Amino acid sequence: MSGTRTSAGFRHACTWLAALATSLLGLTAQAATQPSVAFYYEASPPVELLDQFDWVVVDADAVTEREHRGLAAHGAEVFAYLSVGEWDADRPTDAQAPQAALVGSNPDWDTRIADLSDDGWRNHLLDQRVEVLIDAGYDGLFLDTLDSYRRFAPDGPAAHAQQLALVSLIDEIHRRHPNLKLLLNRGFEVLGQVHDKIAGVAAESLFREWTPATGVYGGVTPSRQQWLQQQFERVRGYGLPAIAIDYVPAANRELARQTARRILDIGAIPWVTTPGLDQIGVGLIEPIPRRILIFYDADTAEKGDVSNLDAFRYLAPILDYLGYSAEYRDIGTPPPPGIMQGRYAAILSWFPSPPARDTTALSAWLSAQVSSGVRLILMGDQGIDLSQGLGQQLGIINVESVETSSLKIRQHDALVGFEGMPEGPGIYPAGYRLLAETNTAHLTLADRNGVELSPVVTGPWGGVALSPWLFQEASDSQQRWILDPFSFIAKSLGMEDFPVPDATTENGSRLWLTHIDGDAFISRGEWPGAPFTGEVMRDRILKRYRVPTTVSIVEGEFGEGGTHPELRTQLEPLAREIFALPWVEIATHTYSHPFDWLDLKEGDLAGQGRTPAGFPFNMPLAGYHFSLEREVAGSTAYINHDLAPPGKKVTTILWSGDAVPPEKALAISERLGLTNLNGGNTHITRDNPSLTQVSPMLRPIGHYLQVLAPEINENVYTDHMTTPKWGYRRVLETFELTDLPRRLKPINIYYHFYSAAYPASLRALEEVYDAVQQQDTLPLYASTYSDIATHWYDLGVARRLDGAWQITGGSSLRTLRLPASLGWPDLGRSIGVVSVTDIEQGRYLSLDGQQRQILWLGQAFPHQPHLRRANGRTTAWHRATDGGFSLTLEAEQVALEAELTGLGQCHVKAPGARQHRQGDSLVLDYSGPGPATIEVSCG
Repeated sequence: MSGTRTSAGFRHACTWLAALATSLLGLTAQAATQPSVAFYYEASPPVELLDQFDWVVVDADAVTEREHRGLAAHGAEVFAYLSVGEWDADRPTDAQAPQAALVGSNPDWDTRIADLSDDGWRNHLLDQRVEVLIDAGYDGLFLDTLDSYRRFAPDGPAAHAQQLALVSLIDEIHRRHPNLKLLLNRGFEVLGQVHDKIAGVAAESLFREWTPATGVYGGVTPSRQQWLQQQFERVRGYGLPAIAIDYVPAANRELARQTARRILDIGAIPWVTTPGLDQIGVGLIEPIPRRILIFYDADTAEKGDVSNLDAFRYLAPILDYLGYSAEYRDIGTPPPPGIMQGRYAAILSWFPSPPARDTTALSAWLSAQVSSGVRLILMGDQGIDLSQGLGQQLGIINVESVETSSLKIRQHDALVGFEGMPEGPGIYPAGYRLLAETNTAHLTLADRNGVELSPVVTGPWGGVALSPWLFQEASDSQQRWILDPFSFIAKSLGMEDFPVPDATTENGSRLWLTHIDGDAFISRGEWPGAPFTGEVMRDRILKRYRVPTTVSIVEGEFGEGGTHPELRTQLEPLAREIFALPWVEIATHTYSHPFDWLDLKEGDLAGQGRTPAGFPFNMPLAGYHFSLEREVAGSTAYINHDLAPPGKKVTTILWSGDAVPPEKALAISERLGLTNLNGGNTHITRDNPSLTQVSPMLRPIGHYLQVLAPEINENVYTDHMTTPKWGYRRVLETFELTDLPRRLKPINIYYHFYSAAYPASLRALEEVYDAVQQQDTLPLYASTYSDIATHWYDLGVARRLDGAWQITGGSSLRTLRLPASLGWPDLGRSIGVVSVTDIEQGRYLSLDGQQRQILWLGQAFPHQPHLRRANGRTTAWHRATDGGFSLTLEAEQVALEAELTGLGQCHVKAPGARQHRQGDSLVLDYSGPGPATIEVSCG
């Protein structure tokens, strides 16, 4: 098989309904019953795309244990490549192969060919290669190079001896491991003897091929097509799936799609890719690449951290809304291996100034990736040399000779002037002359000599937007977008509409989480008797507003070794009482409350250093030397052992201080099974209504994701609790401005215990609760939201060849926002679509929480019965053949509400619910959170 070698397996043996059917109905049936299959042999595989397939064939030598687990997380069966007939000296796992068995060579791949009848070779495969892969947990093997023996034994008795040895080898693998799935690459000569031991057969080059000797792509001759189709008919005659692996250039995605359809037309499973099997190709499904690879210069980023990048602070929230997740990569590290087209929606850079490091190699790599068809977006400083081939590829060239002092704006379109428009170009004269008619200048400047330059350009390759045309900045907290970031990104991506994963809404309701940072639990309030803030919060807030609330404490405030151990006997019982409230979820706010996570080093004496705000890097706990393990695991153990009631444990860590934890802290929290939250600074208000004041949802760091708080806490609205102390009521403005015209965030009531220290701040908090309770919300715990946000990052959205959409990994993140251009869901054909809600903010679909759903779309409004809105989550769902359904909902702590629509003459059975009509809907009100089952019958 051409390319690197790997193995793949199938979830189950399938029987085709109509192997040679060519009607659309037949193709749909085939696509629905056959497993989708992907082959990917490069290192660092894109797990978030490959895990959407049923069978994934990988090179086990190129896959880490973590990647292997990720591939299988949503039910995909992972198969390891195994070369049966050839030895590759460059493959470390082949190092101990018996050299005496190697009797020929394959110059196309620089490998040696083995004698399959040699006992040493057989034992090497069985005892070393197969057993190692079994121990690694692979579901199956993809057996390659089965017919390589023909180079030294083309026919006759010698070839027959090799075939007998091959049959014996397959029989023995099956005898030892009867549940192991075996997928063959060709092997048609032995199909009759082993068909009952294998899961399927693959073969290359049915319609499109690549010739190793010449490196040329082309079509397969009709006679060879006919022969291979006949072999596939034999395979299907045994009730086995037949897989055709065809090769087309990476940039010709449309040809890949056409080829995949042709393969499906003849009843085979397609995989159309590049000969290195290092591209996410087109199979029965084509995953939408939702990640954007963002290059940055760690040398110019404060503390080298992505949280201080303009791309993170300003662009990532826009990408969140559009449905794209950000993957950050320092230009000082090698770029990812393989072909980026199909893996990333785009490659993007945003440099604040020219990188100090040489970007020549990066420019060459980008040129190769642009040639393969991936989109390129350059923002801020150009950063990348365009004077050579890359600029010619993009059809733009830098304008060097311009009279800066006389530059004026000649023209601009709606892509510029989004939140404001400067009067002139400022001091940065950078821009381009367009060399290709396919490019569009969205802003043109000209000097008095008529020299023109365009700093904002889009084209079929992507887009560029140079400083200072991104946003204006009056101060650290006062900016406004000049560029329309939504439209610019959409145009640069050539964005085709797709169902957008959404972490703001579920079952038609805006998500609402509430959490309390543990600061000032030791403080006393300005109330008669000077009660502890925890006492006031317990009585005035927690017992009054019985909604899911995540509450934390700082162990170092009053625990053993803390700053106020004398209060321990008073505050520990108070913490226990709060944690015992049924609607309270327990969190830790660390041990020493780090204020500056990245400047703290393991072993540092507590209380040292100073942040810009004048705080030490962490609390000055006597004799304590900083330890991430102590901060996360130690504080969790203290709460679980000393404060948590029976049956409850810490679920979440709420990051303290600047909330920029290092990767190791996130690794510890994951090891403990904790979700995480905090960070970000979303505080858009009416007097500063710019989207630059909205923070992203996630901070990716290494293998982990930090989940940022949707909105910032009262500390910002009250200027560090100085004035005005009632300032937190202005968070209602933030809730409003992050809801319309676009719903950018859920609602997050986020505060500290010191909000209970003053009557004004407590009253403001009550006003916020009262206002939020009037809205259509779905209250949930911080841990639930953290799961939702984390799963948003990798939720799989794929086109199926039969026209449907496949959603993978939606167990926590259950909502899609459907662009109006895509129409409405066909509820009769779709699988797992529970609710449809069309409101001003968008058209929202919610799913049943299973690992996979199928979404069929059409232009007709769905008239079948469905859920329109609920304040609880779906725990069970089934669509009946008569159009009705069975649905189980459960709210977190609050009384359950549900609204059904499209009922017509259907009958509703909802035990325990008060029912009343509201327009064309039926509203169900329950006295408790459920679970409650609703049965709708239409027969």
